[in-house]
Parts: sequence; structure tokens; C-alpha cells
Amino acid sequence: MIAGPSGAGKTTLARHLVETFPEAVFSVSCTTRPPRGSERDGVDYRFVSDDEFSGLVASSHFLEWAEVHGNRYGTSGEWVRNTLAAGGSVVLDIDVQGALQVKSAVPAAVLVFVLPPDPAELGRRLSGRGTDSGETVSKRLSAAAREVALLGAFDYFMVNDSPGSSRLRIESIYRAERMRMAAQSWPREALPYHAGAGSGLSAWKGKKVVVCSGPTREGMDDVRFISNRSSGLMGLSMVNAFLDAGALVTMISGPCRYDAPPGSVPLIRVETAHEMLAALREAVAVADLLVMAAAVGDYRPKVCTPGKLRRGEGFLLELEPTPDLLVSLDAPCPVLSFSLEYGPDYRERALEKMLKKGSFAVFVNRGDVPGQGMESQTNCGELIFADGSSAQVAGGSKRFIALAIAGLLGERL
Repeated sequence: MIAGPSGAGKTTLARHLVETFPEAVFSVSCTTRPPRGSERDGVDYRFVSDDEFSGLVASSHFLEWAEVHGNRYGTSGEWVRNTLAAGGSVVLDIDVQGALQVKSAVPAAVLVFVLPPDPAELGRRLSGRGTDSGETVSKRLSAAAREVALLGAFDYFMVNDSPGSSRLRIESIYRAERMRMAAQSWPREALPYHAGAGSGLSAWKGKKVVVCSGPTREGMDDVRFISNRSSGLMGLSMVNAFLDAGALVTMISGPCRYDAPPGSVPLIRVETAHEMLAALREAVAVADLLVMAAAVGDYRPKVCTPGKLRRGEGFLLELEPTPDLLVSLDAPCPVLSFSLEYGPDYRERALEKMLKKGSFAVFVNRGDVPGQGMESQTNCGELIFADGSSAQVAGGSKRFIALAIAGLLGERL
């Protein structure tokens, strides 16, 4: 997303990306403002009335919408996700408010803040357009100061000074982001190094997969909470693995470091075990598989104190159990559960949990072995099926482990 004050040159840079990169698609926003100059409906913007815009808001059509300088602008969420799922890159020329809204809804979105060299140049550009009155130009300059104060929430900043250098800067950002592993499928060139890797992935094409990830939080008061060390990386890696396989993936995540799935994936954020259970009940009703990679807290404070507890000599915290989500859920689809275990009898405990929860399979790994478990970039373990068969999953990045698990499951389901 390219954002910045009105007159910063966002549209010119966005158009340049679309003209330069074949997979880049310009997002056509809805707006209630009238067309300027040679702007065309459906090409530059979709121009709608106030009543039409309100109807689209009521139907949850927009990924984001905001009122800017007395007019409303919005971006279609369904169109964006469908375009990303088809392999395209969506380029948004967007106001600062809207960019932050999109980032909240799609954490993987990349935000670029654009400014001219100085406020005087911004004023010259606004006046030079010849489409706004002097009063409107003054309002836009005042708004620019408020927008610049939000610059620190963006991923990149660039000065739009000369056309040539500015094009090169925005191209560099685009190319670098497209090459990040988080933005691409597992490379085909890497598969031959592991015989049979991903052999069962084709089974997931078009299937609906729900991945539940991250920790839960249970409040002590409105500031403090009980949680665990789950980073969410294994869950996010499972999301990527099933996307690589062509599945339709939905992610449910507790608050964690790795909660930014690719933009085509609907993200449902939750905090407590009860919120996670409610989200799961709705999501799995039409799912073909549930991947339960979340590290759900086993206990919560019996009382969550409103406000903030005062510091003192200490206090006793009474806990009560949280619901066992998979037992309570009784999912109508096959379930892959995860079991992080310690000690020599780790495998027996994982088997016990699998049977209790009614899982189709469980991936068990060790929390007391370096390079496995929480807060680690790598993992290894054993995938055990309910019929007693199993497969060892050799060590590697969690992204590689997830791909191997998805392939093994595809061979069985």
C-alpha cells in the first residue's frame, strides 16, 4: 500500500508498479467524491453516491473505509483476497487512515509512506493540480501534519522527489517484498533435495482447512494476563503449507509474534480460550480439516479484576481450568493436534491426548530438546496416526516441517 498526504504522488507511483510488474494489479477503490479531470469510473475509482456507500458498509463489503476531506473511500475485501489467492499483488493508492485499517485486517500488508521533499513542495503540487480551491488546499496541508505523525506505523518511508529516482525506490521495495519467503510458496527448486517431500500435497487442492495458532491469554486484570511462550510460528507455517498445496485456508490466532498470514487468508483474532472455542465452532462447520496448532492455556484466573491491580506485598491468585477445546468442540472434520511434551514418556502422553481429543493424527515434539518447540525457528518430531502408524519428521525449519506434515496427511486422507 502506498500512502501519504494528498499531493504526495501516491497514484503516480502505484500506476508505475502496475505498468512495470505483470502480476501487480491496481485496486480500484470506491469513493463518494466526484471525478477529477480525466478520471474514469471503474478505472481510477468506482464513483458511488453516499447512500450506495452506506449500503456497502452495512454489508461488510469493505476491507477498510475512511472519510477523508469530507468524502468517503473504501477497498473491497473480497476482491483483494481473491486477487491475492490467484497469485497477484494488489497495489493500493490509499489514504493514511485506510492504510492502517488494512494493516489491522491484513497484517501481511506492506505499507509505504510517501512524502515530497518539504511542505512547500507539497503545497505547490496541491495548488498546481488546479482541481481544489485555496481553502481545500489549506485543509489538505493541515491534514498532512496529522498524517505524518503516523509515519512510524509504516514499514517503509520514501521521498518522492524526482520521477526517475522515485520509481527506482518503489521498484526496489516491491522486488524485495516479493522475494521474502513469507510472500512466496515453497520453492520448486528446493523440493528435489528431499525425496518424496510434498508428495501428498495435491490432495488438499480446493479443500477447506482451518488452522488454529498461537497462545491464549487469560486476564488477571485489564493489564496483566496468564499466557505461554508460543510464538505462533508453527501455526503460521501450517497456513503456508496448505496454501502451497492449493487449499482454502482460514486462520484463527491468539495474540503472538507470528500472526500475519498471507493476505488471501481470512484471519480471526481471539484472546481467551473461550473466544477461540467460539471461533472454532463457527469455522469448522464447513471445514475438511482442522489443524490445532494453538497452545491453549490450561488455566485462567477465577476472577479478572477490572482496572489494574495495585502493587503490594503479593497476593494469592486462584485459578480454574479452561475448557479442553477439542473435547468441547467435537469437530465434524478430521483433526490434526499438536503435543509438546517433556521427559522419556513423551510419546505415551501424546497418544493419550490424541485418543482423548478424538484426533485423526497428532504431531509430537520435545520441549526439552534444543531446536524444537516454542520460540524456535526449527522443529522435528513424529506424526502419529490414530490407527497406530507413524512417520518421523526430520529436522528443519518450521516451514519445511509443516510442508512435510501436510504432505503426509494428504497421503492418508
